[in-house]
Amino acid sequence: MDRKSELIDFIREDGPISDKDGSSPTLFARLLAETSISDTRFARQVNERARRHRRIELGLARTTVGHWRRGMRPRDPMVAELAAAEMSALVGYRITPTDLGWRGETFRGDDFGLTVAEQPVGTLGTIAGLSGRDMRRRDLLQDGSAFIASAFADSVLASLTGVVRTVDDDTPATAPTAMMIRDMTETFRKLDARYGSGEIRGQVVAFLHDRARTALEARHTPDLFGALAELTQFSGWLAQDCDRQSLAQRYYIQALGLAEHAGDTMLASRILSTMSDQAGRLGQLRQSLALAKAALERSRSVASRSVRVMLHDKHAWALARNGDEAGCCKALAAMDAELDRAGDGDDPPWSSHYNETDVAECKGHCFMLLGWTRQAEPLLLESRARQLPSRTRTRSYAEADLALSYLRRPGPDLEAALDAGNRAADLASGLDSARITEKLRDLDRELSRHDDVVAVREWRRHAAPLVTRPVVPTRVAATAISA
Repeated sequence: MDRKSELIDFIREDGPISDKDGSSPTLFARLLAETSISDTRFARQVNERARRHRRIELGLARTTVGHWRRGMRPRDPMVAELAAAEMSALVGYRITPTDLGWRGETFRGDDFGLTVAEQPVGTLGTIAGLSGRDMRRRDLLQDGSAFIASAFADSVLASLTGVVRTVDDDTPATAPTAMMIRDMTETFRKLDARYGSGEIRGQVVAFLHDRARTALEARHTPDLFGALAELTQFSGWLAQDCDRQSLAQRYYIQALGLAEHAGDTMLASRILSTMSDQAGRLGQLRQSLALAKAALERSRSVASRSVRVMLHDKHAWALARNGDEAGCCKALAAMDAELDRAGDGDDPPWSSHYNETDVAECKGHCFMLLGWTRQAEPLLLESRARQLPSRTRTRSYAEADLALSYLRRPGPDLEAALDAGNRAADLASGLDSARITEKLRDLDRELSRHDDVVAVREWRRHAAPLVTRPVVPTRVAATAISA
Protein backbone atom coordinates (compact mmCIF):
# COMPACT_ATOMS: atom_id res chain seq x y z
CA MET A 1 0.00 0.00 0.00
CA ASP A 2 1.33 3.46 -0.92
CA ARG A 3 0.01 6.24 1.27
CA LYS A 4 2.66 8.74 0.23
CA SER A 5 0.14 10.96 -1.54
CA GLU A 6 -1.98 11.07 1.60
CA LEU A 7 1.01 12.15 3.68
CA ILE A 8 2.15 15.16 1.66
CA ASP A 9 0.57 17.42 4.26
CA PHE A 10 2.67 16.14 7.12
CA ILE A 11 5.70 17.99 5.81
CA ARG A 12 3.88 21.29 6.43
CA GLU A 13 4.07 21.12 10.21
CA ASP A 14 1.84 22.99 12.64
CA GLY A 15 3.15 26.19 14.19
CA PRO A 16 6.01 26.14 16.68
CA ILE A 17 5.43 25.12 20.27
CA SER A 18 7.65 25.76 23.24
CA ASP A 19 8.37 23.55 26.21
CA LYS A 20 5.98 24.04 29.13
CA ASP A 21 8.25 26.56 30.84
CA GLY A 22 8.91 28.39 27.56
CA SER A 23 12.54 27.32 27.44
CA SER A 24 14.53 25.97 24.51
CA PRO A 25 15.51 23.50 23.16
CA THR A 26 12.40 21.37 22.88
CA LEU A 27 12.02 18.00 24.54
CA PHE A 28 12.34 16.29 21.17
CA ALA A 29 15.63 18.11 20.57
CA ARG A 30 16.96 17.17 24.00
CA LEU A 31 16.10 13.51 23.53
CA LEU A 32 17.64 13.46 20.06
CA ALA A 33 20.84 14.99 21.43
CA GLU A 34 20.81 12.55 24.33
CA THR A 35 20.86 9.61 21.92
CA SER A 36 23.52 11.21 19.66
CA ILE A 37 21.36 10.53 16.59
CA SER A 38 21.55 12.87 13.60
CA ASP A 39 18.48 14.23 11.83
CA THR A 40 19.33 12.14 8.77
CA ARG A 41 19.66 8.92 10.71
CA PHE A 42 16.48 9.50 12.70
CA ALA A 43 14.53 10.18 9.50
CA ARG A 44 15.91 6.98 7.96
CA GLN A 45 14.97 4.92 11.02
CA VAL A 46 11.43 6.31 11.14
CA ASN A 47 11.05 5.51 7.44
CA GLU A 48 12.19 1.95 8.11
CA ARG A 49 9.75 1.65 11.02
CA ALA A 50 6.94 2.83 8.71
CA ARG A 51 7.84 0.14 6.15
CA ARG A 52 8.08 -2.58 8.78
CA HIS A 53 5.03 -1.77 10.90
CA ARG A 54 2.68 0.14 8.58
CA ARG A 55 3.80 -1.15 5.17
CA ILE A 56 4.05 2.35 3.71
CA GLU A 57 6.75 4.49 2.14
CA LEU A 58 6.87 7.56 4.32
CA GLY A 59 9.64 9.50 2.60
CA LEU A 60 10.57 11.42 5.74
CA ALA A 61 13.49 13.82 5.15
CA ARG A 62 16.14 15.16 7.53
CA THR A 63 14.80 18.69 7.03
CA THR A 64 11.48 17.68 8.57
CA VAL A 65 13.26 16.21 11.61
CA GLY A 66 15.10 19.53 11.87
CA HIS A 67 11.74 21.33 11.93
CA TRP A 68 10.62 19.10 14.81
CA ARG A 69 13.79 19.89 16.73
CA ARG A 70 13.03 23.58 16.42
CA GLY A 71 9.47 23.23 17.74
CA MET A 72 7.29 22.33 14.78
CA ARG A 73 5.09 19.25 15.01
CA PRO A 74 3.76 16.65 12.55
CA ARG A 75 0.28 17.25 11.18
CA ASP A 76 -0.36 13.55 10.58
CA PRO A 77 -1.06 11.66 13.86
CA MET A 78 0.35 8.47 12.37
CA VAL A 79 3.71 10.14 11.73
CA ALA A 80 3.71 11.39 15.32
CA GLU A 81 3.11 7.83 16.55
CA LEU A 82 5.94 6.41 14.42
CA ALA A 83 8.42 9.08 15.49
CA ALA A 84 7.52 8.67 19.17
CA ALA A 85 7.86 4.89 18.90
CA GLU A 86 11.30 5.25 17.32
CA MET A 87 12.37 7.67 20.04
CA SER A 88 11.13 5.18 22.66
CA ALA A 89 13.34 2.50 21.15
CA LEU A 90 16.34 4.83 21.22
CA VAL A 91 16.03 6.09 24.81
CA GLY A 92 14.92 2.77 26.29
CA TYR A 93 11.60 3.82 27.81
CA ARG A 94 8.17 4.74 26.56
CA ILE A 95 7.71 8.13 24.87
CA THR A 96 4.28 9.10 23.53
CA PRO A 97 3.30 11.86 21.10
CA THR A 98 1.66 13.59 24.04
CA ASP A 99 5.00 13.73 25.87
CA LEU A 100 6.45 15.57 22.88
CA GLY A 101 3.51 17.95 22.63
CA TRP A 102 2.23 16.26 19.48
CA ARG A 103 -1.17 14.85 18.50
CA GLY A 104 -1.06 11.08 18.07
CA GLU A 105 -3.62 8.61 16.75
CA THR A 106 -4.88 7.67 20.18
CA PHE A 107 -4.35 8.80 23.74
CA ARG A 108 -3.66 6.00 26.19
CA GLY A 109 -1.33 7.91 28.48
CA ASP A 110 -3.79 8.01 31.36
CA ASP A 111 -3.41 4.28 32.05
CA PHE A 112 0.39 4.42 32.04
CA GLY A 113 1.87 2.84 35.16
CA LEU A 114 -1.40 1.45 36.52
CA THR A 115 -0.52 -2.24 36.04
CA VAL A 116 2.27 -4.49 37.25
CA ALA A 117 4.42 -5.96 34.48
CA GLU A 118 5.24 -9.66 34.67
CA GLN A 119 8.78 -9.20 33.34
CA PRO A 120 11.44 -7.17 35.22
CA VAL A 121 12.50 -5.21 32.14
CA GLY A 122 8.90 -4.10 31.61
CA THR A 123 8.73 -2.65 35.12
CA LEU A 124 12.05 -0.84 34.70
CA GLY A 125 10.89 0.63 31.40
CA THR A 126 7.66 1.85 32.96
CA ILE A 127 9.50 3.50 35.85
CA ALA A 128 11.98 5.16 33.51
CA GLY A 129 9.12 6.49 31.40
CA LEU A 130 7.00 7.54 34.38
CA SER A 131 9.84 9.39 36.10
CA GLY A 132 10.87 10.94 32.78
CA ARG A 133 7.37 12.34 32.28
CA ASP A 134 7.33 13.49 35.87
CA MET A 135 10.61 15.37 35.41
CA ARG A 136 9.44 17.08 32.22
CA ARG A 137 5.82 17.62 33.32
CA ARG A 138 4.56 16.78 29.85
CA ASP A 139 1.36 14.83 30.42
CA LEU A 140 -1.88 14.79 32.36
CA LEU A 141 -0.32 13.18 35.41
CA GLN A 142 0.79 16.69 36.31
CA ASP A 143 -2.54 18.33 35.56
CA GLY A 144 -5.02 16.75 37.93
CA SER A 145 -5.51 13.31 36.39
CA ALA A 146 -7.80 11.16 38.51
CA PHE A 147 -6.74 8.76 41.22
CA ILE A 148 -8.33 5.47 40.11
CA ALA A 149 -9.82 3.94 43.23
CA SER A 150 -10.00 0.38 41.89
CA ALA A 151 -6.67 0.40 40.04
CA PHE A 152 -4.84 -1.10 43.01
CA ALA A 153 -6.85 -4.31 42.61
CA ASP A 154 -4.74 -5.69 39.74
CA SER A 155 -1.49 -5.08 41.61
CA VAL A 156 -2.83 -6.69 44.78
CA LEU A 157 -3.95 -9.73 42.78
CA ALA A 158 -0.52 -9.94 41.13
CA SER A 159 1.15 -9.77 44.54
CA LEU A 160 -1.02 -12.39 46.24
CA THR A 161 -1.00 -14.87 43.35
CA GLY A 162 2.70 -14.72 42.49
CA VAL A 163 2.34 -14.13 38.74
CA VAL A 164 5.17 -11.59 38.65
CA ARG A 165 8.49 -13.06 37.58
CA THR A 166 11.17 -13.04 40.28
CA VAL A 167 14.75 -12.14 39.44
CA ASP A 168 16.89 -15.14 40.29
CA ASP A 169 20.44 -13.89 39.63
CA ASP A 170 22.03 -14.17 43.09
CA THR A 171 25.63 -13.60 42.01
CA PRO A 172 27.35 -10.75 43.87
CA ALA A 173 27.23 -7.35 42.21
CA THR A 174 30.49 -5.99 40.81
CA ALA A 175 29.76 -2.53 42.19
CA PRO A 176 27.77 -1.36 45.25
CA THR A 177 24.94 0.03 43.12
CA ALA A 178 22.10 -1.19 45.34
CA MET A 179 23.88 0.00 48.47
CA MET A 180 24.37 3.45 46.94
CA ILE A 181 20.67 3.64 46.01
CA ARG A 182 19.67 2.72 49.56
CA ASP A 183 22.08 5.22 51.10
CA MET A 184 20.76 7.99 48.86
CA THR A 185 17.15 7.00 49.63
CA GLU A 186 17.86 7.13 53.36
CA THR A 187 19.45 10.58 53.00
CA PHE A 188 16.43 11.79 51.05
CA ARG A 189 14.10 10.36 53.72
CA LYS A 190 15.80 12.38 56.45
CA LEU A 191 15.57 15.56 54.38
CA ASP A 192 11.90 14.88 53.67
CA ALA A 193 11.11 14.35 57.36
CA ARG A 194 12.77 17.64 58.22
CA TYR A 195 11.81 19.93 55.31
CA GLY A 196 8.88 18.26 53.54
CA SER A 197 8.42 16.67 50.15
CA GLY A 198 8.24 19.84 48.07
CA GLU A 199 11.86 20.70 48.80
CA ILE A 200 13.39 17.50 47.46
CA ARG A 201 10.93 15.78 45.13
CA GLY A 202 12.57 17.04 41.95
CA GLN A 203 15.98 15.68 42.94
CA VAL A 204 14.53 12.32 43.97
CA VAL A 205 12.63 11.85 40.71
CA ALA A 206 15.73 12.75 38.69
CA PHE A 207 17.76 10.22 40.67
CA LEU A 208 15.10 7.53 40.20
CA HIS A 209 14.99 8.21 36.47
CA ASP A 210 18.76 7.91 36.17
CA ARG A 211 18.92 4.69 38.22
CA ALA A 212 16.02 3.06 36.38
CA ARG A 213 17.58 3.76 32.99
CA THR A 214 20.94 2.48 34.21
CA ALA A 215 19.28 -0.67 35.57
CA LEU A 216 17.83 -1.46 32.15
CA GLU A 217 21.37 -2.16 30.94
CA ALA A 218 22.71 -3.65 34.19
CA ARG A 219 22.62 -7.19 35.49
CA HIS A 220 19.27 -7.80 37.16
CA THR A 221 19.66 -8.96 40.76
CA PRO A 222 17.16 -9.14 43.64
CA ASP A 223 19.26 -6.67 45.62
CA LEU A 224 19.14 -4.07 42.84
CA PHE A 225 15.38 -4.46 42.37
CA GLY A 226 14.80 -4.26 46.11
CA ALA A 227 16.76 -1.02 46.35
CA LEU A 228 14.86 0.45 43.40
CA ALA A 229 11.58 -0.63 45.00
CA GLU A 230 12.42 1.34 48.15
CA LEU A 231 13.34 4.40 46.07
CA THR A 232 10.20 4.14 43.92
CA GLN A 233 7.95 3.72 46.96
CA PHE A 234 9.56 6.80 48.48
CA SER A 235 8.98 8.70 45.23
CA GLY A 236 5.32 7.75 45.54
CA TRP A 237 5.19 9.08 49.08
CA LEU A 238 6.72 12.39 47.96
CA ALA A 239 4.16 12.71 45.16
CA GLN A 240 1.38 11.94 47.63
CA ASP A 241 2.68 14.52 50.11
CA CYS A 242 2.69 17.07 47.26
CA ASP A 243 -0.94 16.06 46.53
CA ARG A 244 -0.01 14.49 43.18
CA GLN A 245 -2.26 11.56 43.99
CA SER A 246 -2.57 10.03 40.52
CA LEU A 247 1.19 10.13 40.09
CA ALA A 248 1.77 8.67 43.57
CA GLN A 249 -0.57 5.79 42.79
CA ARG A 250 1.47 4.84 39.74
CA TYR A 251 4.75 4.97 41.63
CA TYR A 252 3.31 2.72 44.35
CA ILE A 253 2.11 0.17 41.80
CA GLN A 254 5.51 0.05 40.12
CA ALA A 255 7.27 -0.14 43.50
CA LEU A 256 5.17 -3.19 44.30
CA GLY A 257 6.20 -4.75 40.99
CA LEU A 258 9.87 -4.16 41.79
CA ALA A 259 9.48 -5.70 45.25
CA GLU A 260 7.84 -8.76 43.71
CA HIS A 261 10.63 -9.04 41.13
CA ALA A 262 13.08 -8.90 44.04
CA GLY A 263 11.18 -11.59 45.94
CA ASP A 264 11.02 -9.24 48.95
CA THR A 265 7.76 -10.14 50.66
CA MET A 266 8.20 -7.78 53.59
CA LEU A 267 8.79 -4.81 51.32
CA ALA A 268 5.83 -5.78 49.14
CA SER A 269 3.66 -5.81 52.27
CA ARG A 270 4.89 -2.42 53.32
CA ILE A 271 4.03 -0.99 49.90
CA LEU A 272 0.54 -2.50 50.08
CA SER A 273 0.06 -0.80 53.45
CA THR A 274 1.23 2.49 51.94
CA MET A 275 -1.38 2.06 49.21
CA SER A 276 -3.92 1.52 51.99
CA ASP A 277 -2.95 4.81 53.61
CA GLN A 278 -3.30 6.72 50.33
CA ALA A 279 -6.72 5.23 49.58
CA GLY A 280 -7.90 6.02 53.10
CA ARG A 281 -6.76 9.63 52.96
CA LEU A 282 -8.72 10.04 49.73
CA GLY A 283 -11.89 8.67 51.29
CA GLN A 284 -11.76 5.25 49.62
CA LEU A 285 -12.41 3.46 52.90
CA ARG A 286 -13.32 0.00 51.61
CA GLN A 287 -10.26 -0.17 49.38
CA SER A 288 -8.07 1.11 52.21
CA LEU A 289 -9.19 -1.64 54.55
CA ALA A 290 -8.81 -4.34 51.89
CA LEU A 291 -5.26 -3.19 51.12
CA ALA A 292 -4.30 -3.11 54.80
CA LYS A 293 -5.58 -6.67 55.24
CA ALA A 294 -3.76 -7.79 52.08
CA ALA A 295 -0.54 -6.33 53.47
CA LEU A 296 -0.87 -8.39 56.65
CA GLU A 297 -1.81 -11.52 54.74
CA ARG A 298 1.03 -11.14 52.23
CA SER A 299 3.77 -11.40 54.86
CA ARG A 300 2.04 -13.26 57.68
CA SER A 301 4.65 -16.00 57.91
CA VAL A 302 7.81 -14.09 56.97
CA ALA A 303 7.66 -10.50 58.28
CA SER A 304 9.88 -9.47 61.15
CA ARG A 305 8.17 -8.22 64.28
CA SER A 306 8.97 -4.56 63.65
CA VAL A 307 7.51 -4.83 60.15
CA ARG A 308 4.36 -6.42 61.56
CA VAL A 309 4.12 -3.49 63.99
CA MET A 310 4.16 -1.11 61.00
CA LEU A 311 1.54 -3.17 59.16
CA HIS A 312 -0.77 -3.24 62.19
CA ASP A 313 -0.33 0.54 62.39
CA LYS A 314 -1.78 1.07 58.91
CA HIS A 315 -4.48 -1.55 59.56
CA ALA A 316 -5.55 0.33 62.69
CA TRP A 317 -5.73 3.61 60.72
CA ALA A 318 -7.91 1.94 58.07
CA LEU A 319 -10.26 0.54 60.71
CA ALA A 320 -10.47 3.88 62.52
CA ARG A 321 -11.36 5.67 59.28
CA ASN A 322 -14.12 3.09 58.80
CA GLY A 323 -15.42 3.82 62.29
CA ASP A 324 -14.74 0.25 63.48
CA GLU A 325 -13.94 0.89 67.14
CA ALA A 326 -13.62 -2.76 68.19
CA GLY A 327 -11.54 -3.67 65.15
CA CYS A 328 -9.24 -0.69 65.64
CA CYS A 329 -8.65 -1.52 69.30
CA LYS A 330 -7.88 -5.11 68.34
CA ALA A 331 -5.36 -3.96 65.73
CA LEU A 332 -3.71 -1.62 68.24
CA ALA A 333 -3.49 -4.47 70.76
CA ALA A 334 -1.85 -6.66 68.12
CA MET A 335 0.59 -3.82 67.40
CA ASP A 336 1.48 -3.62 71.11
CA ALA A 337 1.99 -7.39 71.29
CA GLU A 338 4.35 -7.36 68.33
CA LEU A 339 6.20 -4.36 69.75
CA ASP A 340 6.82 -6.22 73.02
CA ARG A 341 8.45 -9.04 71.08
CA ALA A 342 10.33 -6.84 68.60
CA GLY A 343 14.09 -6.49 68.35
CA ASP A 344 14.99 -9.99 67.15
CA GLY A 345 17.62 -8.60 64.76
CA ASP A 346 16.03 -9.57 61.44
CA ASP A 347 14.44 -6.19 60.71
CA PRO A 348 15.08 -4.57 57.30
CA PRO A 349 16.88 -1.21 57.41
CA TRP A 350 13.85 0.66 56.05
CA SER A 351 11.90 -0.18 59.23
CA SER A 352 14.57 1.13 61.62
CA HIS A 353 12.99 4.59 61.97
CA TYR A 354 9.76 3.20 63.46
CA ASN A 355 9.79 3.30 67.28
CA GLU A 356 7.60 3.37 70.39
CA THR A 357 6.89 7.07 69.85
CA ASP A 358 5.41 6.26 66.45
CA VAL A 359 3.20 3.65 68.14
CA ALA A 360 1.94 6.28 70.61
CA GLU A 361 1.25 8.69 67.75
CA CYS A 362 -0.60 6.01 65.80
CA LYS A 363 -2.87 5.37 68.77
CA GLY A 364 -3.43 9.08 69.31
CA HIS A 365 -4.35 9.73 65.68
CA CYS A 366 -6.61 6.67 65.55
CA PHE A 367 -8.42 7.77 68.70
CA MET A 368 -8.90 11.21 67.13
CA LEU A 369 -10.47 9.58 64.08
CA LEU A 370 -12.80 7.64 66.39
CA GLY A 371 -13.70 10.82 68.29
CA TRP A 372 -11.97 9.71 71.52
CA THR A 373 -10.21 12.99 72.17
CA ARG A 374 -9.56 12.44 75.89
CA GLN A 375 -7.81 9.12 75.22
CA ALA A 376 -5.80 10.68 72.41
CA GLU A 377 -4.35 13.55 74.42
CA PRO A 378 -1.86 11.69 76.67
CA LEU A 379 -0.54 9.74 73.68
CA LEU A 380 -0.01 12.89 71.63
CA LEU A 381 1.66 14.55 74.62
CA GLU A 382 3.96 11.53 74.89
CA SER A 383 4.94 11.96 71.27
CA ARG A 384 5.65 15.66 71.91
CA ALA A 385 8.09 14.70 74.66
CA ARG A 386 9.81 11.84 72.85
CA GLN A 387 9.73 12.38 69.09
CA LEU A 388 13.04 13.13 67.35
CA PRO A 389 13.54 16.86 66.63
CA SER A 390 14.52 16.08 63.03
CA ARG A 391 11.06 14.66 62.24
CA THR A 392 9.47 18.06 61.74
CA ARG A 393 6.43 16.98 59.71
CA THR A 394 5.50 14.22 62.17
CA ARG A 395 5.77 16.63 65.10
CA SER A 396 3.72 19.32 63.37
CA TYR A 397 0.95 16.86 62.50
CA ALA A 398 0.80 15.55 66.09
CA GLU A 399 0.70 19.08 67.54
CA ALA A 400 -2.18 20.00 65.23
CA ASP A 401 -4.12 16.90 66.28
CA LEU A 402 -3.40 17.71 69.92
CA ALA A 403 -4.81 21.21 69.40
CA LEU A 404 -7.92 19.70 67.82
CA SER A 405 -8.35 17.35 70.78
CA TYR A 406 -8.41 20.32 73.18
CA LEU A 407 -11.00 22.07 71.02
CA ARG A 408 -13.24 19.00 70.86
CA ARG A 409 -13.54 18.58 74.61
CA PRO A 410 -17.06 19.10 76.01
CA GLY A 411 -15.64 22.40 77.31
CA PRO A 412 -12.97 23.54 74.82
CA ASP A 413 -9.58 24.52 76.29
CA LEU A 414 -8.65 27.40 73.99
CA GLU A 415 -5.41 28.24 75.77
CA ALA A 416 -4.03 24.71 75.42
CA ALA A 417 -5.30 24.47 71.85
CA LEU A 418 -3.57 27.69 70.85
CA ASP A 419 -0.33 26.59 72.52
CA ALA A 420 -0.32 23.35 70.52
CA GLY A 421 -1.54 25.18 67.42
CA ASN A 422 1.34 27.65 67.62
CA ARG A 423 3.78 24.78 67.93
CA ALA A 424 2.22 23.14 64.86
CA ALA A 425 2.37 26.35 62.83
CA ASP A 426 5.94 27.15 63.85
CA LEU A 427 7.08 23.69 62.82
CA ALA A 428 5.09 23.88 59.57
CA SER A 429 6.69 27.20 58.61
CA GLY A 430 9.81 25.31 57.53
CA LEU A 431 7.92 22.56 55.70
CA ASP A 432 6.60 22.10 52.18
CA SER A 433 3.97 19.40 52.72
CA ALA A 434 0.39 19.20 51.45
CA ARG A 435 -0.44 16.81 54.29
CA ILE A 436 0.46 19.43 56.90
CA THR A 437 -1.30 22.19 54.96
CA GLU A 438 -4.51 20.17 55.01
CA LYS A 439 -4.18 19.39 58.74
CA LEU A 440 -3.64 23.07 59.55
CA ARG A 441 -6.73 23.89 57.49
CA ASP A 442 -8.71 21.50 59.70
CA LEU A 443 -7.41 23.32 62.77
CA ASP A 444 -8.13 26.73 61.24
CA ARG A 445 -11.74 25.73 60.51
CA GLU A 446 -12.17 24.50 64.08
CA LEU A 447 -10.68 27.65 65.58
CA SER A 448 -12.85 29.88 63.37
CA ARG A 449 -15.77 29.01 65.64
CA HIS A 450 -14.02 31.03 68.36
CA ASP A 451 -13.15 34.03 66.22
CA ASP A 452 -14.50 36.37 68.90
CA VAL A 453 -11.36 35.64 70.94
CA VAL A 454 -8.43 37.97 70.17
CA ALA A 455 -5.80 35.24 70.59
CA VAL A 456 -7.64 33.04 68.08
CA ARG A 457 -7.73 35.83 65.50
CA GLU A 458 -4.00 36.37 66.06
CA TRP A 459 -3.29 32.66 65.47
CA ARG A 460 -5.34 32.66 62.29
CA ARG A 461 -3.44 35.68 60.96
CA HIS A 462 -0.15 34.02 61.88
CA ALA A 463 -1.15 30.72 60.18
CA ALA A 464 -2.83 32.31 57.14
CA PRO A 465 0.22 31.95 54.82
CA LEU A 466 0.37 28.25 55.73
CA VAL A 467 -3.28 27.37 55.27
CA THR A 468 -3.62 29.31 52.01
CA ARG A 469 -0.80 27.46 50.24
CA PRO A 470 -2.04 26.29 46.84
CA VAL A 471 -2.93 22.60 46.66
CA VAL A 472 -3.66 20.79 43.38
CA PRO A 473 -7.28 19.50 43.38
CA THR A 474 -7.48 15.72 43.54
CA ARG A 475 -9.97 13.91 41.35
CA VAL A 476 -10.95 10.42 42.46
CA ALA A 477 -12.52 8.01 39.97
CA ALA A 478 -14.35 5.05 41.40
CA THR A 479 -13.63 2.64 38.58
CA ALA A 480 -10.52 1.60 36.73
CA ILE A 481 -9.94 2.84 33.22
CA SER A 482 -9.70 0.45 30.31
CA ALA A 483 -6.32 -0.97 29.47
